[in-house]
Amino acid sequence: MHNLFQALKKFTNKQEVPVISREAVLWGYRLFLDRDPEDEKIILEKMARLKNRKDLRQDFIQSDEFKMKNPSYLSTALSGNEPEMKIEEISSEAELQILFKHIQDSWQHLGKTEPYWSVLTSDKFLQANIQNTNTIADFYESGEHDVSRILETLERNQIDFTLLKSCLEYGCGVGRITQWLAKVFDIVYGYDISQEHLQIAKQHVDSKNIQNIFLHQIEKLNDVECLPKVDFIYSVIVLQHNPPPIIQFIIRQLIKALNPNGVALFQVPTYKLGYEFSLQEYLSGKAKRGEVEMHVLPQNQVFKAIRQEGGKLLEVIEDGCTGLRYKEMSNTFLVQKE
Repeated sequence: MHNLFQALKKFTNKQEVPVISREAVLWGYRLFLDRDPEDEKIILEKMARLKNRKDLRQDFIQSDEFKMKNPSYLSTALSGNEPEMKIEEISSEAELQILFKHIQDSWQHLGKTEPYWSVLTSDKFLQANIQNTNTIADFYESGEHDVSRILETLERNQIDFTLLKSCLEYGCGVGRITQWLAKVFDIVYGYDISQEHLQIAKQHVDSKNIQNIFLHQIEKLNDVECLPKVDFIYSVIVLQHNPPPIIQFIIRQLIKALNPNGVALFQVPTYKLGYEFSLQEYLSGKAKRGEVEMHVLPQNQVFKAIRQEGGKLLEVIEDGCTGLRYKEMSNTFLVQKE
């Protein structure tokens, strides 16, 4: 009897009966990743590799997929060992114009359908809700906080804003921030690629009888090369809606438009785990009209664009302009023209 027991024990060990059941792995996927596993092979792999339920739980929680789906539970800071993003560089004027035209069509469409929500993506600013007078007032009053942050940033960097007389806002939309900039600067130029947004901005500016705001549409990419010379340039939650080659092009033109000692304050997402850009893939399927696209330009490319136009970097800070997401970073840059 003893010999029979030992034989059965050896046979069982040879079969390596898994401690983790197939059902446990299946429900692990459903509970932690909100989906079923890709195939049977990956289920068997986890059953063979993991020793107990604690290992199974840690395996899911430490996966990139779980972290990306559950950013509120995790630190969003980059560790420094993140992989390089694959971003195709484009310098052809014709290809850049194609990208620009697509973005312009999307924002013209958004201007017709959701002009306020496309500026501040809160449900209260959807067309179905925005008609309330108090809601519109709240929308425009929110711009005062942005201008206060501008002045605090300039003060922190020992820049006297009273010496900056002219201002250009790139991506002024419906004039949410523009009206408040007009209280600080003698003259404000508001530029946007969407005529639909600009029409609403003009109606608002006229209703307030603001005399020192001048609104202009950027109809084609070359118009960005003809911006007026100014002392201050502002662009936040704007550049991120353009593909990386367009972001880099615009940054160069903004720095070029500064007067000597002029200052630019702009924001760009600079890292997102898994982000990549290919012109062919973008135009063949990923680009859809009417979507609020989110793009990234790596910091080294931002720095390159600044240097190319004689800009001096004064400050780079992490901001929350894109929300706090796992392995994603957005930066605000303060640059002075030398």
